[in-house]
Amino acid sequence: MSHVQDHPTEATADEQGADDPTTTDAARTRKRRRTAIIVAVAVLVVAAVVTAVLAVRVSASTPAEAVSATAPVPISVAHVPDGTKIGVVVTLGDGEGAQWDDAAQGALVAQRRLELGGTDVQLVTKNDGGSADGARKAVEALAADGVSGIVVATSGDHVRGAYTAAADAGIPVVAPYAAGGDDAWSTAPSTESVAAALQDALGDVASPLLVDLGGGAPSGVRFAHVLDATSAPDLGALATTIAQRTGAAAGSTDAATTDGQEGTVQAGTTQAGTTQDGAQQAAPDSDAVVVSGPAGRQGALVAALQEANVTAPVVLTPEATSPAFAAALAQAGGSLSGTFRTVGVETDDARALSSNAEGRAMSAFLGGVRVLADDADAKNLTGDRSFASVATVADARSHDAVVALVTAVGSARSTDVSKVSDALAGLDLGADDGLAGPALDFGARQALGDRAGVLAASAQGLGLRPATADDGATPALVWFSDSTD
Repeated sequence: MSHVQDHPTEATADEQGADDPTTTDAARTRKRRRTAIIVAVAVLVVAAVVTAVLAVRVSASTPAEAVSATAPVPISVAHVPDGTKIGVVVTLGDGEGAQWDDAAQGALVAQRRLELGGTDVQLVTKNDGGSADGARKAVEALAADGVSGIVVATSGDHVRGAYTAAADAGIPVVAPYAAGGDDAWSTAPSTESVAAALQDALGDVASPLLVDLGGGAPSGVRFAHVLDATSAPDLGALATTIAQRTGAAAGSTDAATTDGQEGTVQAGTTQAGTTQDGAQQAAPDSDAVVVSGPAGRQGALVAALQEANVTAPVVLTPEATSPAFAAALAQAGGSLSGTFRTVGVETDDARALSSNAEGRAMSAFLGGVRVLADDADAKNLTGDRSFASVATVADARSHDAVVALVTAVGSARSTDVSKVSDALAGLDLGADDGLAGPALDFGARQALGDRAGVLAASAQGLGLRPATADDGATPALVWFSDSTD
């Protein structure tokens, strides 16, 4: 059952409340602010309809141009008690899972859209430091703060510490970037569908090479060769090795590899891409490359592969959909206009190109991004940067996780964590409920039912996010479904 109400009803209530002598000054101020912002949003949406030009998908390398769809930006959820708090766990710095920090800022867009719809919730953010112990302590701190649900906006083995601590406290967890389990709901693609999509991306290649930068071998995918580069410090040398292995350039294969996936031998005393005197260079043996590892290392390696003129198909694991991939690629001097492929579900801006309900829902999310970016006082989750500096990459996955938890609070009519958890387990949400991405059915711990597919990326701006003059703004790619597969 949908908990989203049409905004005009809420606006009328606001107008009535403004004249109510029992309404507090603070409440009247909030209502006037909402009304003013909603009017401004309406003007922006009308202008977008007149001026926005996006492209029709004419190839697999560029998203298509079309007129953007419109939808109300506010989200209204009934029966959410005053003082509701939702926790957000992020990883800051260089720890495991830090690649999702900027993407997690979509949670703030959900908070603002709910506020515009008359539902005030507080987001409480904790840094887990990228360790299991840090994740446990972050959740324990959130439990002490009285949150009704937690968005674990990070990934990696360490999130198990957060799941266990949340289960002990009875707090429901939604994980938009990591696999779930008995103690958490995942809204990321399933491991099985990721494996199938990777096979689709590889197509009929005969001898794929896995380059393991620390992500391990994707489950269910077979490789002819495995190159263990988890500790290779020189990515330029590694790229030279890959170029030689794929026949793009001369080089060496001193980075140790094994055939198949029965075990990967670590490189010896010689770094990847270098040769000892008299070492024999092996002939090319790979016709495609899969890169597995943190988004930052993937981006830096892809920049090096561009420099080494590697022409074999390169497929990235889903971590590449993180903003950290584009940031690392740009920082390493790579081109954002290259050809990039990964796997996942379409949760990015390209969804707004569709004229259906899903397209309108993404358009509304992006409208919320613009509203929040225009607020000079809006900060990121940790309060150390302006929201405008992350507006180019705040994503729908973290947004939808917050919407789901707040909807569960409304359904439970309570902030009691056990009641919220039970209510969440009965939710089946879609675009009509305020989600910007795919539908989510929390009747299963794997809440995302859509299967992963092949995604391509474009550096072409779609004109749906606010332009920023902030030199510290994160560069962005738009990931969209590769229509050739």
